[in-house]
Amino acid sequence: MSDLPVEKQFTHMMFCQQIQNIDIDSAKQLLTELHMLYLGQQALMVKIAKQEFLGGM
Repeated sequence: MSDLPVEKQFTHMMFCQQIQNIDIDSAKQLLTELHMLYLGQQALMVKIAKQEFLGGM
């Protein structure tokens, strides 16, 4: 980690401290919700790409 800039090292250290006491069930629920948002974003990007591709023909 020493190859990272000091501010990134600090950010990582703070992140690690914050997740020490995380409730695993809450984390699982949040991860599930984030994954659904990610899949929705992917689907939207595909839809936009198709529209641009078909609209450009």
